[in-house]
Amino acid sequence: MMLRNHQPVLFCLLLLGALMSARGELVLANFSAAQPIKVMAIGDSITDDCVYNGAWRQYLQPLLDTSGYPFTFVGRNQSLSIGSFTKTSHEGYCGAVIAPSGVLTSPVHGYAGTNVYLLKIAADALTNATPDLVLVLIGANDIGRGRDPYQVATNDMPNLLDIIFSNAPNANVILAKITSLYNANISGLNYGAYATNVPIYNAALQAMVNQRRALGQNVSLADMFSAVKRVAMFNSDNVHPNTTGLQAVAQEWFTRIQAITITTNQVTSTLIPGGDIWKYSDTGQDLGTNWSQPGYDDSGWASGAARLGYGDPAVFTTVSYGTNASNKHITTYFRDSFVVPGNVTFTNLNFRLARVDGAVVWLNGREAFRTNMPTGPITYTNLASQYTFVQETPYTFYPTNIAVSNLPAGTNLVAVEVHLFLANRTSLGLDLELIGTGYFLPPSLSIASAGNDISLAWPVAGGTGYRLYSSTGLTAPGSWAIAAATVQTNGGQYVVTLSPDAVTRFFRLQKP
Repeated sequence: MMLRNHQPVLFCLLLLGALMSARGELVLANFSAAQPIKVMAIGDSITDDCVYNGAWRQYLQPLLDTSGYPFTFVGRNQSLSIGSFTKTSHEGYCGAVIAPSGVLTSPVHGYAGTNVYLLKIAADALTNATPDLVLVLIGANDIGRGRDPYQVATNDMPNLLDIIFSNAPNANVILAKITSLYNANISGLNYGAYATNVPIYNAALQAMVNQRRALGQNVSLADMFSAVKRVAMFNSDNVHPNTTGLQAVAQEWFTRIQAITITTNQVTSTLIPGGDIWKYSDTGQDLGTNWSQPGYDDSGWASGAARLGYGDPAVFTTVSYGTNASNKHITTYFRDSFVVPGNVTFTNLNFRLARVDGAVVWLNGREAFRTNMPTGPITYTNLASQYTFVQETPYTFYPTNIAVSNLPAGTNLVAVEVHLFLANRTSLGLDLELIGTGYFLPPSLSIASAGNDISLAWPVAGGTGYRLYSSTGLTAPGSWAIAAATVQTNGGQYVVTLSPDAVTRFFRLQKP
């Protein structure tokens, strides 16, 4: 700050991003190189070294390391340290299931085969370490050996969560949908015979996770089913992902870790989770185009959790197709909303859509994209372009990225119209997940005269954790230092009062 003609002249600079460290922070705690995030990878052979040393963990390490996440893997088992793969601890166990009894006849990592189940393994592991983040990829052996998918998802897995949270109450837990089991055969066991139970298990697991989140538990879901493509990303047994599939597993974990992380320069947020509650109109009426507008009155619509549809064992909420099974409603309408915080700008929306058969997706009354639908104007009677085949296609969440620049703060609307391929179609289905990426808006730094002094202020709302930094020049990045001034709180503002001197100073807000 410098006096010119007896008037204080001051320059303010707000920088958030490139000039700030890309330090990641899990929502519940702060971490640093001196206090790294303790990550426990727990699961079956897809996590263990049974097929590939380091499995997907060897590919997750560089994603976290290069993105500013100070972390270490914790666990009692060790992979071989090879090249850049140096964080080798884990809790993977070949052949593991969730609940007793174990299905093996030979021991694994010191456990008798009948004891290779996670309810026991996790309880033991958590007496040795208290992780901050637990990544759980389990269930292929449970479902592949014919266990009831509902029992596994809604009884066994919740019991595992209870064990984790009772030992590590402040941990974040990410569960994973299991990958495909179509045509799967391992050690002479026909896992493929139970492949149709995989979507049922995954849908039940998704519903359980949403229920736990509604109760305040820090649990979320990774979609390995959609991430790891059948055939192309599997070994010949169609159970274990190949190296490409393991990279896809690591990338999916990384995306979900980003979604529960606050960083100084980026926001990744799950705006609409899979299995969310949607409003829907299944009356068979032609609603035209007004139904997709934010101001449309949908108070008379029914509501229910996804997956929504009919004729599908994975459906959670059954919608009506009318009174004639040979002449079903061609179009069914769905609406959901999400909230954009005032201090965030989203630049990309990743719509992940699972549907039968075709769909048009609208965002705030404007068409965002369409899939398996003809070109041109869409009406109620338009049929989907192609038949959605059975097996896995209906349950895969296919991504569509939409760049956005003017997404308003507050409530935003996603509307989806689903069209059948034929009027006598036996099934209809919809589920959608929306992930937004963008950046935080820095708090506004204001300047005002206060008698002979200068007052700098920024809002408490959205400004907590920021410090005022100053510099006498902009050409030397290392010249910034925390301003030696007392911060007071007044009327919802942080306020710093400075006396001018004969030096020009620049100011910015940043987090240490």
